[in-house]
Amino acid sequence: MKCHRLLPGALALALSVSLCACGGAPDSPSAAPSQALEALTTGQTVTSETAELTLKGVVILDAVVDENISLDAKDDSDYLCAIYNIKNTGATEDDLIPETVLSNKVFYQGKYEYTEFDQDIAGNGNAYAGHTPLPPLRDFTLYCIVEIPPEASEHPEELVLTTTLAGTSYQTTEVQNAIAFQQEALEVVGEFTSGIHDFFNTINFTISFNTEPYREAYRTAQASYDQVKDALSQLTPPPYYQEGYDALMEAAAQWEEFLTPVCALLDASDQEFAQAMSDSGNNFDSEAFDQRIDLIQTSMPFLMDTDLRSL
Repeated sequence: MKCHRLLPGALALALSVSLCACGGAPDSPSAAPSQALEALTTGQTVTSETAELTLKGVVILDAVVDENISLDAKDDSDYLCAIYNIKNTGATEDDLIPETVLSNKVFYQGKYEYTEFDQDIAGNGNAYAGHTPLPPLRDFTLYCIVEIPPEASEHPEELVLTTTLAGTSYQTTEVQNAIAFQQEALEVVGEFTSGIHDFFNTINFTISFNTEPYREAYRTAQASYDQVKDALSQLTPPPYYQEGYDALMEAAAQWEEFLTPVCALLDASDQEFAQAMSDSGNNFDSEAFDQRIDLIQTSMPFLMDTDLRSL
C-alpha cells in the first residue's frame, strides 16, 4: 500500500522509513472520478469484508516531518495528507494486509491525476511495516501522502480525493489547506520550547546562594511565555488539528501554572521565594505534561522537529 503510517505511542516513538518511489508529478490527464461514487466524509466509516476504515481528515501541508522522515517544503510542491484509522475485522491476520486493500488518488480540476508516495514505514514493537498483515481486531492510523503543485493547494475546493477500499471507491471533497496554520504553529511552538529550554538551562547551571539569578530567570521566562500565550491565542486550527491544538493550550497553561506562584513572589524575601520555587516544582504534574506533549505530536506530526519530546 502506498501509505505513510504513524502510530500514536509513547514519547519515544521510533520510526524507520524506506521511501521507494515518488509519484508526485501529475500523470497524463485522466477522467474525473465518477459522480456516482459514494461520498466519504470526515468521521465517516466504510467497511469491506475484512476492514473498517474511518476518514479522520484531509489536509494540505507545506512539509511532513516525523522522527525519521522529512518531506521538506519545496517551491514546486505541497503535500496532501489523507488520515485514516483502519481496523482488521477479519478472523485472521491474513484477512487484511493494508498495503493491498487501500489506495488513494487525487484529481485536480477533474482532469489532473496525482498518485501516492510508495512508502513502507516501520515503527516500534506495535507498528506494521511493509506487507506485514494486521492482526484481527487491531487498528492503527494511516497517513497517505500525495504530492501536489502549489496551484492545486491554492484551490482545495477543486481537489477530489478518491479512496479505494477492497475494490470499492469513494470520493472526498473536504480538503483543508493547513499550510498557514502549520507554519504559524511551528513558529509559536518553537518559541515555546526555546523559552522552556532557556529557563531550565539557566536554573540547572546556576549555583548561587544569591537568589537574584533565579529571580531573573523567572522574569525572563514569564515575559517569554506572555508573548507565546498571545501568539497561541491567535492560531485557528483546522478541525482535524483541534485535538492537538487543545493539548498544546493545556501544556502551555500547565507551564504558566508552574511559573505563576513563583513570579508572584519575585520581590519577596529570599526564604519566601525559595519556598515558592520548591513548592512549584513539587506540584508540577510531569506525567500529565508528557501525555499532552505526546498527544500534540501524534496529532500534529509536523511539529516533531521542534524537540517537544525532550522537554
